[in-house]
Amino acid sequence: MGSTGNSDRRAVGEQVVREMFGEEFLQKNLAAAADGDGPGADMARLALEQCFGETWARPGLDRRSRSLVTLGVLMAQGHQWEIRNHVLGGLGNGLTAQELLEAVVQTIPYVGLPAAGQAMGTVARALDE
Repeated sequence: MGSTGNSDRRAVGEQVVREMFGEEFLQKNLAAAADGDGPGADMARLALEQCFGETWARPGLDRRSRSLVTLGVLMAQGHQWEIRNHVLGGLGNGLTAQELLEAVVQTIPYVGLPAAGQAMGTVARALDE
């Protein structure tokens, strides 16, 4: 796909991030970085174009479902900061606080109590923000 395709995917990605996390998050964490030229710029462009502009924009699942899948994976991997971000994104995608907490409980048999316990703490703190 040429630069026009990347530009289109970036625009879609920015809109998805804006709807999930808000304009401030988009500008602070992704858009400004993607416009730079350091190593972080490449990662921000990939996030906007591929992660949000392509994967999150696919029609096969609604965003609530994508949020739950993403949170489960992040909990299994122990990525607390990204769990926090995706709790906020999940709220933006219509998940309730109760559903987010229940998602952590759902992971217990699969990721274990220590990982789920860390995730529960992160989710609870994010919900308090």
